[in-house]
Amino acid sequence: MPQPTPHHPSRANGPLQFAVRVTLAFIAMILLPIGIAKLFQRSPMPNIGAWIQSPDATIDIRVYDPSLNQVSTLPLNSYILEVMSAECSPDAPLASLEAAAVATRTYAERAIANPAALARKHGAELTDDPALDLPVATEDELESAIGTSRALAFITRIQTAIEMTGGRILTFNQQPILAFMCAISTGRTRTGLAALGQDIPYLQAVACPDDEESPSDTATNTFSIAALNQALGTHITTTASLQVQRGADGFVTAVRIGDKTLSGQTFANLLQLPSSDFVWHLTPQSVTITTYGRGNDLGMSLHEASLLAAKGWTWQAILAHFYPGAKLSQTAIGSSLLSGSNR
Repeated sequence: MPQPTPHHPSRANGPLQFAVRVTLAFIAMILLPIGIAKLFQRSPMPNIGAWIQSPDATIDIRVYDPSLNQVSTLPLNSYILEVMSAECSPDAPLASLEAAAVATRTYAERAIANPAALARKHGAELTDDPALDLPVATEDELESAIGTSRALAFITRIQTAIEMTGGRILTFNQQPILAFMCAISTGRTRTGLAALGQDIPYLQAVACPDDEESPSDTATNTFSIAALNQALGTHITTTASLQVQRGADGFVTAVRIGDKTLSGQTFANLLQLPSSDFVWHLTPQSVTITTYGRGNDLGMSLHEASLLAAKGWTWQAILAHFYPGAKLSQTAIGSSLLSGSNR
C-alpha cells in the first residue's frame, strides 16, 4: 500500500468526527454492490456504540509528531486504526488484521509503560516517525492513497478486527512484548540479537517463503551525486568514498560517505529506502540501490501473515508463529502487568 505523507489534520476534530466517519463507512458498505463488497472481504458490521465505549477507547495515548513538533492525544483504538491503515493491505484477510490489531495494541501498551526517549522528552508515549515507531495514516491520508470507497470499506474491516480482539495483548514474563511488524521480509525475519543487539526469546528468525517469492520484496532506485548530497547533507563529488558494513544477517549496519558515517537505518531513512537490507552498484556520478523487504524485518511480516490467513490460519496461530514463546493475555493498563522489568 502506498505510504501517505505523515500529516494529521483529522485528529484535531476528536472522537466525534471519527464516529461520523465510521458511520459513513457503514453506509458505504451497505450501498456498495455485492461484487465489490466481496472484493473487499466485508466482515460483520461493527457496532458504533461498542467502538466508542470499548475498553480501548477509554485509554488515551499521546503521539509526538517530530515534523510538526506537536503532540496529539487520541484513544488507543484510534491509534491502532491509524497504524493498521498505514501498515496493512486493504485486501488482507480478517485473521491477519486481527493479528495486526493485537500486535499494535501490545506495542502501544508497552510504550505507555516505557516511553522511548524522544517521546518522553515531549510528554508523549510514542512518535509517528516510522524510523522510531510504527507508522500511522489518518483517514484522509488513507482516502488519498486508495480512494474514498475502498478506504471506508477498509476502515470498517480494521474496526472489526480491533473489536474482535479487544483487550488482547502479547506478553512475555508478564510484560507486553516488543511487537514489531514489517510490511514484507526478505524471506526470513531477523532475530533481536542481529537487529537490536539483544537476545530476545520471542524475536527469532522465522522463515517467510511467500515473502521471498513476492515481486514486491525488491525495489531499485538510482541516485545522482546531487541527490545524495541533498538527502544526506554531504558534499561529495564522486561515489568513490562510499563504503558499507554489514551485519551477520546481511543488513547494512553502517555507511561511510565522504567524511560522514551513518547507520544503515539512518542512510535508508534519509534516502526513503524501504529497508536497510540493500546492495548497490556505483558509477562515478550515481549509485543504484536495490533493497530487499520493506521495514525492519523484525517480528511479524504482514505480507506473510496475510497469506497464512488466506490458507486458514487463525490470528492466534499467526501470532504464535511470529512471536514464539509470547503469551496471549488480557490488557492490564495501570496494573502490575505494566510495571517492573521491561522483558
